[in-house]
Order: sequence, then C-alpha cells, then structure tokens
Amino acid sequence: MIWDGNLHDTSDFVSDNFLEVNRCGFQNMSTDFTVVRENGRHDYHILLLTSGVCTAYHSGRKYNLFPGNVLIYFPKERQQYSFKKNSKSLWCHFSGTAVEELFSGVAIRSGVYGTTPNDTVLGAFYKMIERFNVSERSKYATPLLIELIYRISDAVHFADKREISAAISRTLLYIHSNYNKDINVEELAKVAGYSKSRFSHLFVSESGTTPIAYQNDIRLKLSCEMLIATEKSILEIAYDCGYNDPLYFS
Repeated sequence: MIWDGNLHDTSDFVSDNFLEVNRCGFQNMSTDFTVVRENGRHDYHILLLTSGVCTAYHSGRKYNLFPGNVLIYFPKERQQYSFKKNSKSLWCHFSGTAVEELFSGVAIRSGVYGTTPNDTVLGAFYKMIERFNVSERSKYATPLLIELIYRISDAVHFADKREISAAISRTLLYIHSNYNKDINVEELAKVAGYSKSRFSHLFVSESGTTPIAYQNDIRLKLSCEMLIATEKSILEIAYDCGYNDPLYFS
C-alpha cells in the first residue's frame, strides 16, 4: 500500500509559538506500507523504528533502518519510507520559532542516524505521545519534545561506537524478523556463515550481549509497547511476543 502523505494532511502547519507538537503517535503495520510526501512537509518530522524493517530515502539516498535508528526530515524535504508488515515505529511532527536553534544547539541535522535501541530515547518518546494525546495535558508534550531531542543527541554523539559487521547485521535483522519464534545459536550461526563458537564470540563482541538476551530484550520492549498502545490482555501479549508460558512472561 502506498499512501500520499501530502493528501488531506490537517496536521501540517507552522506554529508561531516557541515550540509546538503538531501531531505524534505510534505506527503498527498490519501490511507492507509506504509513505510518500513529494513536497515534504512544512514542519519537522522525527521517526524512530522500534521493531521490524523500514527502508527510507533521504536526499536521494536509500537507507535500510534497523530498530533504534532515527530518521529526521526538515521542512520541505521530500519524504519516502516503507515499512514491512508487522513493523512498528514512533513518530512526531512539530514546528516553532526555536526549532532551528534547538537542533543547532545539539548538533543534529536532518538525516538518518544509526543509533541502537535506547531506553531513554524510547521513554521520552512514549511520555511525549502520552501527554499529547490526553487533551487536558497536551501542553506538557512540548517540554517532553525538548527532552526527546536532547536524548536523541546523546544517543547519536555519546553512544558506544561498536562497528557491526555485515554478518552480524544479517543476524540482527533475522532476530528482529523472528523475535516471536524459538531461535537457537546454531540457526543464527548459519545465517551469519560462521561456526557456532566463532559466531557467539563475534556477536557478543560487536553487539555487547548474547543472541538470546538480545531476542529477549526485543520481546520485552515490544510487550511494553503493546501494553501501552493496545487493549490486548496479558495472555494475548505474551503469545504475540513469543512467550508460551504467560506466568513466566508476567
């Protein structure tokens, strides 16, 4: 499905205030989905991929986004990004007279940032979305947007700079695509093209954790998203995230 993001978009405006959240929320893709804004938007746009696969275009260049990666578009920049089925993301559109100065102060520009999943960034995003979507508290979303931008800056400039090899990147993508299934180290070693012992050593060296711990982290973060954003029961969320024992999940 391809959606024209410039069509009937009532949230695309420029605020005369210091800073204002125009709109923000969750995306949970039930099918493959592409957004195209040939003319960009008049405001600023931040997108954080939390799970699944996303392909984005920025300044004519194609990028493959992994969970934790951040995509930022400035006003009037052409936007195009595509999600695979079951991908999830958080997004925000905002404007104001202080935005340019704010981005300059944290040394962030438009583009794609290869940040890894970060609880502080995720937490700031969730809080901002929660405040914005409660009418009597929506004004409190603005300071949380400032916090979010600073959290993203910290993740970009001060994160662990491990270089992830192509082989380990393949296994990370495989885990994200099959997080709710039983995956063993032998299976992942075949995806990477290494022996089990060599793969285990490389994975820990490059990602900072074990494959099983990495998968569990994805499951738990996804379950937190579902608890916040859906009306599903604990039992349903447990099964959706790959836990066959709801008591263990709880």
